[in-house]
Amino acid sequence: MTGDTPAGGHSGGMLDHLRELFAAGLEYLQARLLLAGIEAKEALLHFAIIAGLLGLAIAVIIFGYLFLCIAFTVLIALWLGISPGWVILGLALLHFVVAVVAGFVAVMRLKTGVFTATLAELKKDQIWLSQKAK
Repeated sequence: MTGDTPAGGHSGGMLDHLRELFAAGLEYLQARLLLAGIEAKEALLHFAIIAGLLGLAIAVIIFGYLFLCIAFTVLIALWLGISPGWVILGLALLHFVVAVVAGFVAVMRLKTGVFTATLAELKKDQIWLSQKAK
């Protein structure tokens, strides 16, 4: 006998080992969760920076497009020798036509069915299951 056990022979060794194993498992889990928390903060910052840069890029593209339209308006007005107001009106109408066409195409595509093959297979399965149940 070793000095670890009392005179009765059992010290609850198995229970002690299970408690130690459980405690070690909890420490391991706590360390991994702590690491995941640190990495989550880093990932959040990383994706926030990416989102900010994408927002900036979109804003710059919009302003660039606006300035491009203004430049084309002035150049076309000078080339045709007419008032820039008429060119602006023409470009505005062109933009509205493109927007209406894009909206119409979007609505038409929205009416197109999706997951048709999957839905057909699920209906077949449902019919098969209802026949088996009877």
